[in-house]
Amino acid sequence: MRDLLQTPGVRSVHLVDWRSGRTLAHVGAADTADDAVAVLRAVLEGPLCADQGLEDVVVSDARNHVLAAVLAASADLCLRVRVCRDEGNLGFALRELRRLARTAREPAPRRDRPRLPGRGPVPRPRRAEPVDRGVLERVLAALRTLPVDRPDRAVTV
Repeated sequence: MRDLLQTPGVRSVHLVDWRSGRTLAHVGAADTADDAVAVLRAVLEGPLCADQGLEDVVVSDARNHVLAAVLAASADLCLRVRVCRDEGNLGFALRELRRLARTAREPAPRRDRPRLPGRGPVPRPRRAEPVDRGVLERVLAALRTLPVDRPDRAVTV
């Protein structure tokens, strides 16, 4: 995706699950892929694609081209690219997007994120450790000695 961002005029690239509307990966300018999700849903669920697959969609406005390509490996995932009309080359960006869509693979699930409820084993809660009352009393006494800039904000327990 970062390679596609090097294409002249490309402002952002998103990997999107267009059925759920969730962005899985994003590089470039801070924008959303809601436009591509809405367009793909309208096209794929409409009469134009009733008996055939969709390769890519190009939508243009006064300032940008929005390109969307469904990944060959997964019908639920698409790449969404925003290209500035004044700075970019639509044909070149579309060729690079098609190349990436043919070769892209679905990202592996990240292990550093917490699991969603109902997916996989539920983590066990940590066992409560006993509290050292002496340490807590010393911390509280130290907090009471701190100067307070306003008299109405005194530390009380």
